[in-house]
Parts: sequence; structure tokens; C-alpha cells
Amino acid sequence: ECCKNAYGGQTSGKCLSELASPPTTSPTISGGVIDFWYPDYSAAWSDAGCKNELPLPFTRGDRPEYATHLECCKNAYGGQTSGKCLSELASPPTTSPTISGGVIDFWYPDYSAAWSDAGCKNELPLPFTRGDRPEYATHLECCKNAY
Repeated sequence: ECCKNAYGGQTSGKCLSELASPPTTSPTISGGVIDFWYPDYSAAWSDAGCKNELPLPFTRGDRPEYATHLECCKNAYGGQTSGKCLSELASPPTTSPTISGGVIDFWYPDYSAAWSDAGCKNELPLPFTRGDRPEYATHLECCKNAY
């Protein structure tokens, strides 16, 4: 009531923003989430992702809005080498193609075990980034070269 009477024409909204429950410019959707995704500019670009949470940290129209999480990541963080945005998807993509049965078509040394107990694996998920560890066409080739 005080804000309306004393500061009714205030364009900054300062008086209203200091109320215990200030009005918002965006409608609330049940569950505290909204039906669109937006880039999170509060984090460094390499560590940022997309959100669909309330309250909005911006005024509608001041930031791009996307219909899906994937669309937001592709448009706002398309060249992100860390993969942070895509890793937050409900079903994030992997860097290695999956072959039926959860195995891959090459073998790699298992560095998680002691050398005397280690062997070669062809299982997913890969415990390394492709190119960071030798890869072999056969199990025997891997064992002969790595151990």
C-alpha cells in the first residue's frame, strides 16, 4: 500500500523490491521451474550451463530463451570444450559411440589396477578421453604391447 501511494510511478521498482514477498514480472509455474531454458551467466562460460529455475535472474526479453535444454546448450555453449552444459542434460551424449552390449570395438590397458594384476578392457564408460591412452584392435595386441 505504501509503495503504491508514495512511489506508484517509480520505474526502478526499488520500493516494491524491498517488500517481504515482492511481485515478479514472470509467472510462476508449479514446482519452481519454468517451461523454457536460459543460459546461466552467473558462472564462467567454461563452467556454465542452462537453467529452467525460478526466480529468474533477469527480466524476460533480456536474455535468450529456448524450448529445450539441448537447444539452449547448442546455441549458448556450442563451442564449450569442457562439455559442462551438455553433461547436465537428462541423457548426456558420450564422447565414444556405444556398441551393443556396452562394449567397444577396441581394447585399452586397465590402469586402475596394479601392473601385476592389470589387463586390458573393452568396456564402457571409458575411464579416459580418446587419445589419452593407447588403443588396440585386439585383446592379445593390447596385452602384448601394454604388459
